[in-house]
Amino acid sequence: MSEIARYTFHVNSDKRSSGTSTDMTLSLKNTLTLKSINSSFYMDVHSANIPFSFYQLSSEINTLQCVFTDTFGIPKTVNVSLQVGNYTTVSVLDQLSSKLIAEAQVAGLGYTPFTPVLNFSYSTTTAKSTYIMTGPANASIQMNFSTNQVLGTFFGFTTNKLISSAISVVSTNTCVANPVNYLLIRSGNLIQNNNREYIIETDVFSDILYRVPVGTSQNTWLQHLADTDPVQIANDKITSINIYLTTNLTYTPIDLQGVNWAISFSIIEKENVVYKPLTDLLVSNLPPPAIDQPKANMSPEEVAKLEKEYNDNLTKIEEYKKRLEDRLLK
Repeated sequence: MSEIARYTFHVNSDKRSSGTSTDMTLSLKNTLTLKSINSSFYMDVHSANIPFSFYQLSSEINTLQCVFTDTFGIPKTVNVSLQVGNYTTVSVLDQLSSKLIAEAQVAGLGYTPFTPVLNFSYSTTTAKSTYIMTGPANASIQMNFSTNQVLGTFFGFTTNKLISSAISVVSTNTCVANPVNYLLIRSGNLIQNNNREYIIETDVFSDILYRVPVGTSQNTWLQHLADTDPVQIANDKITSINIYLTTNLTYTPIDLQGVNWAISFSIIEKENVVYKPLTDLLVSNLPPPAIDQPKANMSPEEVAKLEKEYNDNLTKIEEYKKRLEDRLLK
């Protein structure tokens, strides 16, 4: 595809026109409009410089629904919020334990406070954690990880787990205290028609422009320099560009704790490739119709046979057309 025009942008997030650092809008003084009747815009991201100032355990995934049952069998259901931050597989267990103890000691309607005796430990051999509650008798705590499976990644669970003086549990899966292993640069107004993603949801239209791996330690910089395969954009006119930055866990823009980031990209107009539709080839491969003969010289059986061939060929054409339309819509 031949290139018709290229517009390159070097952006620092503090120079945005509106929005936040990680959900910013750039208003263009000069509108970008397609010059050719047979062309499309493409976006090519060249580089990104992002501070590792975000938290692995962020505010949109830090809440766990729990059911506390006192020694008289009276339950209370509350949401327990862990402190946002960066943890190890050991320190996040300490955080969960302290929050559960504090919440169990808060009175509720008909619920009698108690002080659970908890022993949460992590095995470096198995990469799993053990959750033990030794008292008081008859009391229990149910942690509903099914309501927040992302948070459950830290503790090795995807389903609800009950602990009591009679029941202890071990992580079903290995525990991961750093589930954010890449960031995604997305756009809310540059439309992609053909691209799909299976990350936060299954098989949805994608708005991803660039993927930045997290390959460094906290309080450093993610510096990624590599051109992407250009992403085709359906817009025929661009007056502003929205860019938002997320983790691989949610659609919520990431919190860089007040530190700005930078991105370089180009909007390119390219001429579209002219191609022959596959439907033309399918139609040309159909058998030619039989030579028409006066029905007076044909038996009823011959007439019926020709009519059946004619109708069968029409049915084939409609079936091929439907299959092609289904493929194009996928």
